[in-house]
Amino acid sequence: MDPNLAMEKREILHENTFEQNGMKLFTLTFRQVLQDFGVRNWNGRDYSKSIVMGGLNTNPMIQHDIKMRTWSGEYGHPIIEKGMNELARQMTIFPPNICWTIDKYWDEGNLLMSECTTISGGYGDLVRDRILTGYPAQASSRAIGGCDKQGHVLPGYMPITFDCVVRPSHKVAYEVKGSERINEFPIPTGTQNTMSESAIGFDTNSESFKNFLLSESSSKQQIEILCNSMQLDYDTMTIDENCIVFQSLGNNGYSSVRIPLRQMVNAEYYNLFK
Repeated sequence: MDPNLAMEKREILHENTFEQNGMKLFTLTFRQVLQDFGVRNWNGRDYSKSIVMGGLNTNPMIQHDIKMRTWSGEYGHPIIEKGMNELARQMTIFPPNICWTIDKYWDEGNLLMSECTTISGGYGDLVRDRILTGYPAQASSRAIGGCDKQGHVLPGYMPITFDCVVRPSHKVAYEVKGSERINEFPIPTGTQNTMSESAIGFDTNSESFKNFLLSESSSKQQIEILCNSMQLDYDTMTIDENCIVFQSLGNNGYSSVRIPLRQMVNAEYYNLFK
């Protein structure tokens, strides 16, 4: 296989541009050779088309990701550090390292082709800028499986993703050469009012409101600390109009301690239920 084949087939499909306050946010969509079939790669492995395509086509997570346009690859393969669970890291696509999405794939002769889009921000911008300045994206598979003594990949191969790397193991796994198209998506700017409101009626004496306070405003641990410091009985907490009521056990028996809702609930939550 001629290593120049991938560069000859290189084609940037389009450039997506978003403009806000005079600044542009844009991504690149391009065709990418992911690997070839039936050719021994730099690592001595030989992938058959049937095993690779079968692994991709029958993987429900990959198929769902493609449907949602979220099948992602990292910038570089995972670095397994001492003490890490190697298998778990191999199978995890780490969000901060994502640089592209693989939007679709297909076989073309003995090549596995794809359409990729750089992610906005972080490593996605790095890949985008390097492509635009002449440095081609390069792909390498990340998968779980085995091979025989001759290097033939065995059935049971489970692909995870294709990462963007340097010096791919498949000699043809380069972005494919072609043309660009810019698609602009202007974002309205100025003094337009973009606020919206939504209000619902809610019973502040209800048990669900009490649960809301615990889950959204203060954790159970924080309220327990308050109760311990003030010698309040956490299990007696009730909602009474605009107060939270606790029972305090003193020398003369139980007495009620009322704490205004405003002191327990974030202002936005308190006003929402007024």
